[in-house]
Parts: sequence; structure tokens; C-alpha cells
Amino acid sequence: MEYKSLAIVTSIVIFGILETLVPFFQYRQNPVNRFIHNLILGLINSLVINLTVILILNSLWKPTLPQGLFYNLNLPWLHFILSFLLLDLYMYTWHRLIHTWGFAWRFHKVHHTDRLMNISTAYRFHPVEVIVSNIPKIGLIYLLGITPNAWILYESLFAISLVFHHSNFALPLKIDKFLSYLIVTPNYHRAHHCQLTKYLNSNYTSLLTIWDIIFQSRYYPPQPETIQFGVPEETRDFNVISLLKLPFKIKIN
Repeated sequence: MEYKSLAIVTSIVIFGILETLVPFFQYRQNPVNRFIHNLILGLINSLVINLTVILILNSLWKPTLPQGLFYNLNLPWLHFILSFLLLDLYMYTWHRLIHTWGFAWRFHKVHHTDRLMNISTAYRFHPVEVIVSNIPKIGLIYLLGITPNAWILYESLFAISLVFHHSNFALPLKIDKFLSYLIVTPNYHRAHHCQLTKYLNSNYTSLLTIWDIIFQSRYYPPQPETIQFGVPEETRDFNVISLLKLPFKIKIN
């Protein structure tokens, strides 16, 4: 896990500096309070992951347990590639599901209520979503026999990607669009955070954009500078407590 932690810290520093020096949006509002609350939520989720997912995976990776479908693969590089692709495909599938399943959206909406997107938005997730999203992933790791090294590699690159594509870094448009055919870029993901439903329901992938291409959910915004972030019905600013309570808010017609 030290590799993932190193990836997280490094990406926060690098893209934090880049979005400060070369910002895409010139925010008038001071983002410090939002930044602090998002990172506190991220720390809570990190604690939750360490107390649940890591403990479960450590028990699954004991040599006395069955090794999964990939166990007999004698090609380590093929094992790594298949593990990487299937983990990323799972993340695409899960992300698309929670945008269409009303109950799950109540929790994922916490992430989309951020109206000033920056690197801290990468950690603005409700703990319930974090726990539930990892349950099928643990099952996938167990059934396929994904090794700790393959999992750590994917999770480290996934962590870097999250910070990168949520950042307010103004990556040059041509480079951004070119890279978006391979990986998720800031402009590509900004469309996903748009208040307009037709753009919100696109660009579900978290790392490799091939899944959006295959399943026809790709959309590259022609004018990313016009995008307005957030959820139309939630225009207030949130602190950690209000973010944790948001999914349980009762709708009154």
C-alpha cells in the first residue's frame, strides 16, 4: 500500500501545483474551505478502506486459499494486463450503474455536488459508496486470482488518474483531446460533471477511455470553458457533516 500512498501524495503535489500555476477556471470564490472538507472526507474514506477492504484482501491472499482463474497462467505479463483491464472495466460498469440506479445515485451525488472542481474533488465520495463499490471488486479479485502486485499497480494508477482528471489544470486543448482517446483527461471528465443530464450521463470511465468508446458513452465537450459543475437542485456549499447526511435527505414534493 505504500506505493499507492506515494502515488496519491505525488499526484496531489504535482497537479496541485499545476492547477495553481495554470488554472482552467479562474474561480472567484476561495476554494480553501471546500478543499479542506473534501480532503477530510477523503481521509475518512481512507480509514474505512484500511479497516475493511485491506483486511479482507489480506485474508484472501493467503497461500492456503484457492488461487482463482488466473492461477495457471504462466505468463506474468498477461496476468497483469488481464487484471488491469478487468479491474478498469469493473470500475466503468460500476460507475455507469450508480448513475442509473436511483438509490446508488443518492450517495454518488455527494461527489457531483462540487461546483468548483479541483484536485480535492477526487476525494469527495460518501463512505457508503466507497464500501459498497469495493464489495464486487473484492469478489472479482478472489474469483480471478488477481495478485497483490497487479491490484496495487492498478490502484496506484487509478489514484493518479483521479487527481489528474479532477484537477483544474489547463492542459492544452489539443493535447487534452488527443490523450482523451486513451485516458481520462480534465476536459473529458469536466463534461461528466456538467449540470446538463445528457453530458452527466457520459464519460463513465475512470482510467482507460476505451470503455466509453466500446459502449458508446464517449463525449468530448466542444466548449469545456462553458461547463457549469454541480447538481442543479443542490446549490449550497457543503461541509463534511452535510455531505455525509445528504443521501438520507428526504425529498418533499
